[in-house]
Amino acid sequence: MTGGFAGTGKTLSIEPFFVGEVVLRCYPRAFFSAIVAAALLCACSGQGATPHSTVSSVSPSPAASPSPNSPTPAASATATAKPSPTPAATATATAKPTATPTLTPTPTPTPTTAAVLDDWPLDEHDAARSGVSDETAGTPGPLTLTKLWETNLGDVADTSPVEWNGMLFVTVHAGKSYGIAAASGKVMWTFTTTGNGITTSEPAYDTTANELYAGGVDGKIHRLSPTTGVEDTTHGFPVTITLATATEKDASPLNVANGYVYAQTSGYNGDAPPYVGHVVAISTSTGALHVFNTLCASQTTLINPSTCNQSDSGLWSRAGPVVDPDPAMGGAVFAATGNGLYDPATGDYGDSILDLAPDMSVLQGYYAPSDALQLQQGDLDLGSTSPAPIPRQVTSSTPLMVVQGGKDQILRLVNRASLTGSTPLQTITLDAKVYSAPAVYQIPGGPLYVYVGLPDGMYAYTLTTLGGSSQLTQVWKTTSLTLGSEGTSAAVRAGVVYVAASNELVALNATTGAVLGSAAIGAVHWESPMIARGVVYVTDESHNLTAFQIVPTPSGQSRVRIR
Repeated sequence: MTGGFAGTGKTLSIEPFFVGEVVLRCYPRAFFSAIVAAALLCACSGQGATPHSTVSSVSPSPAASPSPNSPTPAASATATAKPSPTPAATATATAKPTATPTLTPTPTPTPTTAAVLDDWPLDEHDAARSGVSDETAGTPGPLTLTKLWETNLGDVADTSPVEWNGMLFVTVHAGKSYGIAAASGKVMWTFTTTGNGITTSEPAYDTTANELYAGGVDGKIHRLSPTTGVEDTTHGFPVTITLATATEKDASPLNVANGYVYAQTSGYNGDAPPYVGHVVAISTSTGALHVFNTLCASQTTLINPSTCNQSDSGLWSRAGPVVDPDPAMGGAVFAATGNGLYDPATGDYGDSILDLAPDMSVLQGYYAPSDALQLQQGDLDLGSTSPAPIPRQVTSSTPLMVVQGGKDQILRLVNRASLTGSTPLQTITLDAKVYSAPAVYQIPGGPLYVYVGLPDGMYAYTLTTLGGSSQLTQVWKTTSLTLGSEGTSAAVRAGVVYVAASNELVALNATTGAVLGSAAIGAVHWESPMIARGVVYVTDESHNLTAFQIVPTPSGQSRVRIR
């Protein structure tokens, strides 16, 4: 599924600067495998027109510290927000309606025991796409989701926002990205790409360099100032990631790790050829582009898909490219492909899990189900969801595993340290196709949970290891939640699972599935919640981005419900 063309032009506004942090570095896999093994042993013993883009900014408030479908015409963003601190700014602007405040509470850290707050700079929180916040907040219990503000984006954002240091970033179908004050919902700037298609991509924040990366409908990845939305055209950016914008789509969230920005491409809904799904790694320092084509893989640069004797093998999963969190894997990048020919002898890897070197230079391993041909012929993409890495399991004979769903309604547990052949460690038959991104949550001192959102509810599995053999076992499922038409992805914080259901944001106890709280939202498709600094943010099909503060309910005032 995929593409469009684009245009340029920019104006600016000024926002607060952000504080960086270190990201995962890439090390040789073999070297670190030896280190990890030694550490464990010690432990045991003691195409087309010139692209254009535009930036516009909204007149800001006085300075303060901030505590599939078809294209929908983009409209101006407005917000119903409460008077609360917003990032400082000065503006020159393409006039656009300013957010209109209404009196509602200002976001403050959720009152918790020994609360530790966290940002959410990438899709599913981190480069490994765990879906789990690092916030702590005491013992899970009944809570209230207090609506703080609601901002209408004028278009569908069929994804989640990301957040860093009090600013939210989100991209809508028409290829417009927004910088929004997390405290008030006020639109601080917009950056617009132009083209003929839609995007379901999501920005990525580089916490090391304080840079924001965003896709769009012009077939390019842009580097933006997170405070102003102004495009940085130095260091080789923007970078073209497709030569066929009419048929190839920037479909998935971006990722940042190993000194690269990662993106993947697909076709558009309906799979009109030609397109060749590919994963790209873009150097954050030089803009140098490295490409792995999942068909005609012997060609290692961007290709016109009409020059390949195969088509499809799109990459369109919700989480996009995934970076392995275990040091022994050397920053490996995992991706899953959709319908396409699977024939490694000819360099064709449809319906596969791919293990790629951080710079895309080597295909380090691959896995395809034994019925890959039937998946291709039946439109049952393995790559309807991204691989979900499980943290190292020291008692398992396969300590490094990955969970992979698919449109064939099968959940697979696969050995990612040796990604070869077609035999998984385990398969689980599901009630529906998997489109969501599984969340992987290690309870401190307790079991590891995997949460999978399907249309008929949220499913929870635990991982157990006996005699060196690891297996997933279902431990609960919600019984009266509908998670949109294709299922949505979970976001986990401090023992609570947050999920966007049809017209409802719901908080569930992570170990029991009991409903701890809920709040009204619009209908959802792939829209899923994210959590930053004690606040849940979620988009919906009504073009809204809404913020809810997590407020624990005093003991005795609320009863837990089971669904």
